[in-house]
Amino acid sequence: MGADFSKPDIVICGAGPVGLTAALKLANHGISSHILEKRSTLSQVSKASTFHPPTLEILAEFDLLDVMLSQGCKAERIQYRETGGNILAEFDQSVLQGDTIAPYRIHLEQSAITPHLLEKALATDLVRISFDADVIETGQDDNHVWARTTNGKTVSGTYLLGTDGARSAVRQSLGLKQTGHVYPGRVLRLMVAKSFGELMPDMAPVSYIFSQDKRSVSLLEMPDCWRIIIRIPPGVSDDEVKDPAWYGPIVDEFLPQCSTGLEILGTDVYGASKMLCDTNAVGRIGLLGDAVHLTNTRGGMNMNCGFHDAYAVASAIIDAVKLGKPERFHQELQERLRIARDVLLPRTDKSVTGKDDWLTFIADAAADPGTARAYLLTSSMLDMAPERLTHPDRLSNKV
Repeated sequence: MGADFSKPDIVICGAGPVGLTAALKLANHGISSHILEKRSTLSQVSKASTFHPPTLEILAEFDLLDVMLSQGCKAERIQYRETGGNILAEFDQSVLQGDTIAPYRIHLEQSAITPHLLEKALATDLVRISFDADVIETGQDDNHVWARTTNGKTVSGTYLLGTDGARSAVRQSLGLKQTGHVYPGRVLRLMVAKSFGELMPDMAPVSYIFSQDKRSVSLLEMPDCWRIIIRIPPGVSDDEVKDPAWYGPIVDEFLPQCSTGLEILGTDVYGASKMLCDTNAVGRIGLLGDAVHLTNTRGGMNMNCGFHDAYAVASAIIDAVKLGKPERFHQELQERLRIARDVLLPRTDKSVTGKDDWLTFIADAAADPGTARAYLLTSSMLDMAPERLTHPDRLSNKV
């Protein structure tokens, strides 16, 4: 029998990967939800595209790992290189086979997986979604929560999750703010034809190339292209950096082996911020994902942390509803905030600022199997993810 949607158990504001993960996890344990999405459809905007092992384990629990493998690019190696082509260090993620069922990354646009999450959720008959439902107000009493939308809809339940992104209307309705700063400079992303792989056959799907003065570019293999990511110095306009006259010499410097053979499919420019809420919980309302934390994009951790937020907090709601443990809701939200504050933000910050001997550290780490595994446990986020059904006893050294 389907759910009584007049009063769903959970109200979820936002139908991105975080909100859909929470809804599906809850539905798989018999708890209904109503998702309110401000857009008329699921977002198709190009956003995060790196899925780390613990996120893949969550998707495996939802029977979606095969979809990820069939549609995405499987990345098992990470390289650090010099501009001349010398490989300084290479990490093979297969060393994590004893720690995860998915010892690799998958590169795929997040917009490719959200339809599958929604399809799975709707198939349970325990999830309803309302599009064009932009939340303008939330409220609660001791036992219930509610959200009112611009189209006049009011939905109530026992808990409410704000999974509505960096400009979260739920966060604003609670009077909460993110504090932090915008990282200096922006990033140019070049989309390059897959034929790039023929020009650089030894390039790993995740690669960082460093110049003598420690400037760097990043490369990411996607299912339909390669991405070359170039950091932009201050004082240069978006239009200027998209001109081949600007980025061409940089490509020549960092990829001299193939600079004349690249087919550029497109360009875009984006920035990044380091932001965090002081709290992510007010009564029966919790904030998850980008509504709480934002980081730089290097290493692709912020979206994955949002998946983990959703999985962990949904598990806590299951305990609250099914086992009569309401305290679990706030306990897990506090833990997810701690992870974001004490682990996620410092780790991603370090990946940008680095340190003087960073490349020496990387080379030494790659040369020693034990140090290499320890490094990959952190770069893959296995040490900061919630316990999961697919590998519940994987680690004893969680942060």
